[in-house]
Amino acid sequence: MRIGHAVYNALLPAAALAARAASLWNGKIAEGLAGRRGLRERWVAGAAKLRRTSPLAWFHVSSVGEFEQAKPVMSLLAERPGGIEIALTFYSPSGMSYYRRFDRSKRIDAVGFFDYLPFDTPDNARFCLDTLRPDILVYVKFDIWPNLVVEASKRGVPQALVAGTLSPGSMRLSRIARGFYGDLYSRLGAIAAISEEDADRFRRDARGAVEIVVAGDTRFDQVCRRIDASTVTLPGGVAAAGRTWIVAGSTWPKDEALVVSGYRALRKTRRDVGLILVPHEPSAARLAAIRRALASAGLPCRLLSSLGDEAPEEEDVVVADGVGYLAELYRAGRIAYVGGSFTTGVHNVMEPAVLSLPVFFGPRIDNSYEARRLVELGAAKIVRTGIDFAREADALLEDPDRLERAGAAGSRFIRNHCGAAPRCVDLLETLLAGNR
Repeated sequence: MRIGHAVYNALLPAAALAARAASLWNGKIAEGLAGRRGLRERWVAGAAKLRRTSPLAWFHVSSVGEFEQAKPVMSLLAERPGGIEIALTFYSPSGMSYYRRFDRSKRIDAVGFFDYLPFDTPDNARFCLDTLRPDILVYVKFDIWPNLVVEASKRGVPQALVAGTLSPGSMRLSRIARGFYGDLYSRLGAIAAISEEDADRFRRDARGAVEIVVAGDTRFDQVCRRIDASTVTLPGGVAAAGRTWIVAGSTWPKDEALVVSGYRALRKTRRDVGLILVPHEPSAARLAAIRRALASAGLPCRLLSSLGDEAPEEEDVVVADGVGYLAELYRAGRIAYVGGSFTTGVHNVMEPAVLSLPVFFGPRIDNSYEARRLVELGAAKIVRTGIDFAREADALLEDPDRLERAGAAGSRFIRNHCGAAPRCVDLLETLLAGNR
């Protein structure tokens, strides 16, 4: 570990220079660097506002997905007898932006501090722990930082990884990295893995007294909580249109090419079917490209923000031009398409599934256990072309009983996997009690 840690720290200056250079053309990196300016002053000011009348749990998440996984754990932990304070840090500017501007779920009152995590240098790790003085440090999924883990371990701060994943193809299992990360895992007090397979991989690398348990994936809890507690109201025009909506969520250009061509074919025989298109990143440039693609296909569109209570015209495709309400838009649908599976991997398929929508997606689903299981259960289909999309959608709409069975199978699967958050909270409570 000492050699690996020394090499890691020796490479940090080069990584910082590379990040600055990349920021010249990468907007996200530039945003992350800009967001960290004045960070120490903000941390000191923010930490001074903490009440310090109850234990402080510091949750660190990478981005939006990990934040969503952390939310049900933070919510339940905040309900513990005697109370708790929560500090929340993000690595990614996407996560920070979402939390500040678009998190439409109920805010957790116990969160008394949130900001970016400083870059992982030994000095920054000492500063963070000196400033926050947490009673427990919780990482989510896999976003652990070596200097922070080592410094917290030296100070005896309990640390845990929840919703832990270690995929078979992870670089952390490579011959070069596994000893380094194995030592880091061994410095944690507990790892709550999402599956027995993930737990076994952690066990093969971790040493010492770290407790490794299978708790399940807190994403299932968060999806159910969000759906069940949502108060977001959809534009009246969507409900008033009297259509059978197909909702295509988190789409990228290749997804949109498939969906638009498939929908155009489907409309030739099913005039009552409408399409709501929800791009993954609804920037001005992406929205303009989508409108051009729809126009080329002979399909006019309306932006969701312009609808209000006015129903779109029969030919209109509705294009969502905001973020934060995709889960609610699925409520309007009968069939869902989830994007990402022509790029890095399919996005969140649980939101439409829990709402009893049969789900379509492209071929890249190895990143998603739940997508694979939905296919096995007959609740989802892989579609590779627009023709596939039109054929599968038409078959479901032609047979309402089949559509209902497929949707019900997906919803049961998601509901039956809830319960990970309470198991994670039990683990954290044990670590907190042992640190008193």
